[in-house]
Amino acid sequence: MSILDKIGVASNLSGIFASNGLNGSAFDAGWRSRLQPASFGGVPFGVFGGQIRVGRRNAVHEYPFKDRVWVEDLGRAARRISISGFLVENARYGGARDVIAQREQLIAACESPGKKTLVHPTLGELNVSLLDSSMEERWDDGRMFEIAFAFVEEGERSFPSVELDTGADVLSLADAADSAIAGDFSSAVSGALAQGSAVVGMAVSTASAWSGTASTLVNGATNLMKMVNSLPGSNGRYFAGRTRGFTNLNASLAGARTVPSLIAAGTMARSRVASAVESLASAAEEIAS
Repeated sequence: MSILDKIGVASNLSGIFASNGLNGSAFDAGWRSRLQPASFGGVPFGVFGGQIRVGRRNAVHEYPFKDRVWVEDLGRAARRISISGFLVENARYGGARDVIAQREQLIAACESPGKKTLVHPTLGELNVSLLDSSMEERWDDGRMFEIAFAFVEEGERSFPSVELDTGADVLSLADAADSAIAGDFSSAVSGALAQGSAVVGMAVSTASAWSGTASTLVNGATNLMKMVNSLPGSNGRYFAGRTRGFTNLNASLAGARTVPSLIAAGTMARSRVASAVESLASAAEEIAS
């Protein structure tokens, strides 16, 4: 059956529907009244039929020694629409009257880049991209071309967007605040620290000087002679003039009566002074560190 015969059959069916009272509210208010004139890229055409494929994008995962699979849902699948139709001369669907001119307009729409608007008879306006199309002509059809399309529904193009990482920004600002606080603290206390360091240095120097003086006094060659003034009798009387000002030393050696006892007492005193000097030096090192 040629395409013209199909069109004739369709007209006969419309007459049959009308003769049975189906062209009024019971028919036109239903399916036919909701049909929209089909077009692609602004070029109208007649429609024989169509098909739409819908569903989900699923990834099927199969595993060794498992009888069942795991299906991972990846979202809604793109809708794929196929339409078969025709172009005919002096058509009632509109457009150019000449069928060859209609075909040229449709070829231009199919070959132009970018997405287009498809007006589907029952789905309405859709943004689609053309995947494939064909236009068939036969000598027995004369002034009519059969056409077929394969479309895929297309959404808006979107790219990865740049968003502010607020968590990282807060951490970065906190680090900057810590650095600023540390800098302000260092500036504020550097003068006091420098002054304190100088005071500590003076204390260490003084302690070292005292230690040296004490060691010199204790270990001096004349210290034994200075002790003799505490002896009773003539020896103490002879040396008394050389030891004025050493009253505390004389008091500490008051119990000694002989030179050997003086040497023993002096050795013990030297030991105590050496221990005190060592303690003072250790304290000075700790302060300096």
